[in-house]
Amino acid sequence: MTAAHCGNCGAGLQGPYCSQCGQHAHHSARHFGALLHDGWHTLTHLDGRFWSTFWSLLVRPGSLTREYFAERRQRYLPPVRLYLVLSILFFALVNVGLPERRASAAAEPAAAAASPAPGRGCDLQFDSPWLNALARGVCERVNRDNGASLLAAFRHNVPRMMFVFLPLLAAVMLLLYWRPRRLYVEHLVFFLHNHSALFLGFILLAMLQKLAAWFPALAPLSTAGVWALSFYSPWYVYAAMRRVYGQGRMLTLAKLAFMAIAYVACLLLTLVGVALVSVLQI
Repeated sequence: MTAAHCGNCGAGLQGPYCSQCGQHAHHSARHFGALLHDGWHTLTHLDGRFWSTFWSLLVRPGSLTREYFAERRQRYLPPVRLYLVLSILFFALVNVGLPERRASAAAEPAAAAASPAPGRGCDLQFDSPWLNALARGVCERVNRDNGASLLAAFRHNVPRMMFVFLPLLAAVMLLLYWRPRRLYVEHLVFFLHNHSALFLGFILLAMLQKLAAWFPALAPLSTAGVWALSFYSPWYVYAAMRRVYGQGRMLTLAKLAFMAIAYVACLLLTLVGVALVSVLQI
């Protein structure tokens, strides 16, 4: 028997789900059947959205962006959530070897003790006394642990950098696609989807390389994966631009070349910013 009113918000029920808050209309959450229903719903709906999103993301460049702005959003993960999930997995894989590096850096106190006193190489001179003091303090902290803390801060800040890097790229796209006029958020969603696809590709490659480490017979397949991803990435961006913006091949190639230059410039700019922030944090 289904309740007449939602137990969560009290709204009248006209179906199996509340139209106000979305809760399922279980007669009682204490029944074992309700628990099984919730588990099944999670597997078939949440995971189903994950897999359909990942498949479209990999094999249909630009399709998720088009579907999002065509108001067909329910069947796929939202672009921000998709990006966050894949970026967390990607940067976690990148930082897998960090504890070993920290341990090796911590195992060098004898070498540090045998070297000159802190302050070696810290003879930078600026017109500002404040800059001189700051530079000397940073230099001494870097010397103290051979740069381990600076490297750790840099690694920690790189994922945050992406939240500046992607909006910068979207701003460049405003210059390339100003007629017909498109909103800034359209370009931002485009880059969220494209970088999500890139992260997913690297995650799959990392898994393949891990398998190759366990089973050496898969080493040629791992090498082929590296080459495949190297060619797949630029093709993916080109195909996504064609599908989302609908312009001709030559014009899209020209804009892709311009975006490649802008990509490198924005990446260098944001990396310099990350380095400066990291220096101030140690």
